[in-house]
Amino acid sequence: MNMKKLSLIFVLFFLGYSASAQFPVDSLLRLCVNAPDKKKTELYLELSFHLKNDSAKSNAYSKMAYQLAVKNNQIPLQAKALYYLGESFFNSTDYQWAIPEYLRALSVYSLIKDTVNIVDCHKAIGLCYYNMDQGDKAIQQFIEGMKLCENDTKNTAKLLSNIAMTHNRMRNINDAISNYRKALSLNASINNQAGMAVNYNGLGEIYKTINRPDSALINYTKAKNLNKRTEFQAVILSNMAGIYINYADSMNKAVECFKQSWSMFNQLGLNQYEAEFKQGIGIILFKQGKYKPAIEAFEQSIELNDKFNRGYKIKTTCHNLISKAYERTGDYATALKHIKLYIQYSDSLAQKEKYEQIATLEKQYETEKKENEIARLQAEQELTLVQLRQNKQLKQLGMASILLLLLLVFFVYMKYLDKIKSNRLLKEKNQLIEQSEQELRLLNASKNKFFSIIAHDLKNPLHSILGYSSLLNERYDLFTENERRKFAGDIHHSTNNIFRLLQNLLEWSKAQTGRLNFSPAVVEYQQILDNSLSILQSLANQKKIEIKVENDPELEIYADPLMIETVLRNLINNAIKFTPEGGQIEVSAKRENGQVLVSVSDSGIGITEEDTKNLFRIDSKVKRKGTNNEDGSGLGLILCREFVDKHDGKIWVESTLGKGSAFIFSIPAKAIA
Repeated sequence: MNMKKLSLIFVLFFLGYSASAQFPVDSLLRLCVNAPDKKKTELYLELSFHLKNDSAKSNAYSKMAYQLAVKNNQIPLQAKALYYLGESFFNSTDYQWAIPEYLRALSVYSLIKDTVNIVDCHKAIGLCYYNMDQGDKAIQQFIEGMKLCENDTKNTAKLLSNIAMTHNRMRNINDAISNYRKALSLNASINNQAGMAVNYNGLGEIYKTINRPDSALINYTKAKNLNKRTEFQAVILSNMAGIYINYADSMNKAVECFKQSWSMFNQLGLNQYEAEFKQGIGIILFKQGKYKPAIEAFEQSIELNDKFNRGYKIKTTCHNLISKAYERTGDYATALKHIKLYIQYSDSLAQKEKYEQIATLEKQYETEKKENEIARLQAEQELTLVQLRQNKQLKQLGMASILLLLLLVFFVYMKYLDKIKSNRLLKEKNQLIEQSEQELRLLNASKNKFFSIIAHDLKNPLHSILGYSSLLNERYDLFTENERRKFAGDIHHSTNNIFRLLQNLLEWSKAQTGRLNFSPAVVEYQQILDNSLSILQSLANQKKIEIKVENDPELEIYADPLMIETVLRNLINNAIKFTPEGGQIEVSAKRENGQVLVSVSDSGIGITEEDTKNLFRIDSKVKRKGTNNEDGSGLGLILCREFVDKHDGKIWVESTLGKGSAFIFSIPAKAIA
């Protein structure tokens, strides 16, 4: 058996071709059903990865992922799909097809400057060339990868290991040892025990090749102690068996190593390599002179070789050794039979090797052809990406222009809003100014009204009192009893006028300064009216005026009794003042729509339409004499309006010149909720 070939198979196995565990393929397929295209691209890539041991399916899902990635302009996923496509060809040993896909992936990764994946592409292309026995090209790819990961110790160590492995295949032993030791040093610096184990195993392979079995075993043992993974242990044990098999005193060790190794590979499901193991066991038994069990092992190896369609090499070796075994046991006829089979399979093997050599040359030609095609496609892709970048820049410029225009429109609009806001504020300020002016005019009118009352309305009755009292004081005895009685009546009348005026002034002053106590309650209207009439009845009697009252004696109102009494007193007093002797005054009250309407009407001289508009205004100059030349300040009606307003009521006048007037006001019948 060719033990070097067996070791190489296990080394490659460890470097990336071990069997994968079962992945949730069914779950991924279910997710694909309703997934959108962009998500489906990622799912197809996961399926390709998980199905890497089924090259055909992995290849199909990689192509589907690539098509969707191109459709949706998912550039990083395009590169990944191309890389997985290369992996599917690699895993089926179609290296000449894998290289173009890796190169396409490399082109896209280079455009998006994805250094990590660029290194992986160089590594994958290098392994393709390694397996195609194109060592120089393989090393060139590994070196290109190293240039990009100078600061990545772990990746640099991996690439150095690949370079060492390639030099070993090319029989550049010193270069192989040197690069393995460099890789070992880097892995030790970062305590990468798995990487160190690979390096020790590689050194063991080299020392076995140059017939230094002790050094080989030392390195294999170090590798075995550093990496306890089942697949790696299996590789190391098989490599150690390859050394023990060459020494008569170590045959039992070789058998034990083979058995342990095969048990581990069997656990991993790698049954296709059982033919090599049976062949190895047969060689050991043959060397031990145990020809019958050796023949059985060789025949089992041939049977397994045919089962897994492994070619002619194993069968050729086995038939040759079976022939020698039968010869040594004296069965020359059977030995002759197997020597003929050996010659037959040797010729077939030689012919197959020629075909393989021709196929290799064809693959190399196809690879170069595809590399040229890839270079052309890469140039076209670069041109397309440049155009895409230009289109993207134009699109960005257009978007920027639109954004700038929108900002300009927004700025103009904000200015417009500011102008509207400024105009509104200006209008509000003008309104405040006008309101302030109006309030100022009212204050000024109030001041003028106050001084007018002080200067005139108080002064005149006081003059009367002073005049009459002076006459009585100085010439009392000169006047008759009737004259003195008349003077006393005039003094009393003037005093009453002053009292009512001062009372109105006091109430008005409180209202203006906010000191007026407003205490509404449900009260009897009749009681308030009676209080007002008791004060004014004597004035009405002097002018022989009849006062009629019309209201429900049990009528209730919701009001401040003192304020409403003041309103009634002023309105009735005015009615008496402007009604001639023998006239009539009617005071009525009725409930209407939740309110009480109170009316004070007279048969007096009436009011002009123009004067009715200004009666309740502080800034008006409406001032008239009564029917007996009674003076008035005009303050009473202003006070009435303010007190009625306080009750959320209204006051107005209805009058016909020469026929009389009716002053009406409304107040709530009950508390407002």
